[in-house]
Amino acid sequence: MSLLFRLAVYIPVLFLIAIVVVGQQHVTARETVHAAARRTLRWLGWTLVLLTIMLALDVFVIGW
Repeated sequence: MSLLFRLAVYIPVLFLIAIVVVGQQHVTARETVHAAARRTLRWLGWTLVLLTIMLALDVFVIGW
């Protein structure tokens, strides 16, 4: 599968999950969407950190 296709699926699904998680704590739709966008960006950052760590461990254990 192409990386572009994976990102095209991953990011909207992550945003929809964030809406469900954040929607329980906010009253208006505007607050919910803003908080979900922030949380999605935070989760994308964590995804990049975890992928970097996994790649580093892969190179360390298996080699380039």
